[in-house]
Amino acid sequence: MRSLLRSLGALAFAATSLTAQHDPPRRLDLGTPVQEAERPRDDGETSRDMRNVYVRNQLALGLVSYGPAFAVMLGSEPATRIAGYMLMSGATFFVANEITQQVNVTPARQVLSTRMGARGSASFFLLGHSWRMSESEIGAVSLIGGLGGSAIGLWVGGGLTEGEAVASVVAHDLVALSTYAVTWMADPRENDGEGLRRSQRLAVPMLLGWGGYALGRKWAGTASYEVTAGDATLLWLGAAIGGSAAATTLIEGDPEPQTVAGTLLAGGLLGVWGANRYFVRNFDHTRGEGVLVATGAGAGALMGIGLGVLIAGDAERGSAATLGMGTVGAMAGAWLTERYAQPARDEGRRLEVGSRVQFNPSAIAAAAARTPGQHSILRITF
Repeated sequence: MRSLLRSLGALAFAATSLTAQHDPPRRLDLGTPVQEAERPRDDGETSRDMRNVYVRNQLALGLVSYGPAFAVMLGSEPATRIAGYMLMSGATFFVANEITQQVNVTPARQVLSTRMGARGSASFFLLGHSWRMSESEIGAVSLIGGLGGSAIGLWVGGGLTEGEAVASVVAHDLVALSTYAVTWMADPRENDGEGLRRSQRLAVPMLLGWGGYALGRKWAGTASYEVTAGDATLLWLGAAIGGSAAATTLIEGDPEPQTVAGTLLAGGLLGVWGANRYFVRNFDHTRGEGVLVATGAGAGALMGIGLGVLIAGDAERGSAATLGMGTVGAMAGAWLTERYAQPARDEGRRLEVGSRVQFNPSAIAAAAARTPGQHSILRITF
């Protein structure tokens, strides 16, 4: 127990030992920096709004993840668990506030710290169960996974844009789920003493998911078009619509597990490709616009399912036709909401000459064509 507590202390120290950045440099901007809000980099002190968002999200993790894991780790007595939960949940608030005083919490760091903490905790929780650990051991590994993921997110988020951070998380999830589907395609049997065990079926996607973080970062950082936080979020919408479309071919049959896994995987990846082609390449969605489009798709799906039930009748509410209409409704809802939101058109990736000069050649063409809006051509930081 002492060694475990020392390890947790080391993780907390590592999270708070990141030094704050220098004062933000002055800028000479020939044009209006309309894209700056979409590309906040690690070049200033933590803003009050970002501090509030980071502390709020960490407190939520303390209430639903760190606190319960710490309580279970301490013992089985109800009073001990309640006291441990209160202690860890309250401490999370003050530790998060202290971190904002020592570390420049950028939007990218906030995104990665929160989401990697949640995913680390959930991953180790599932692995602990599959390895048949005791309750206290499951609590310990879940706490280590959550705190470790949060600390790593703070570390790797420095210097990234918010879009690159969100793309990293989305890529992690897509790689992990795709790998999980592949394990079912390769070996649909479980607990038969042969092939993959449940722990392996969970461990392999979790390990490869770490590669997904790097893949998403690489894609968002090198794409010829701008990838904003809203753009990356809409990749999940594409995966959901593609998976729903694929499910319409399965819902009325009795397919084998490997068929289900392969079909859903193919549909989801096709949906991601479509979302990238339509949403990401053509527009620069803010986070709010991405959420709005996804909400519109959900509203359209509800309308489609409701219409399908009215047409097919209550007895056929689980038919392929009903699910298909829900899928079509989601696509229509996303398209209509995109028209309502009117996101900015993608102007291509800005060319950064070193770290002090940023040149956006596509803004020249946009200005020459008298495209409505403001276009930042050249920005000099000194």
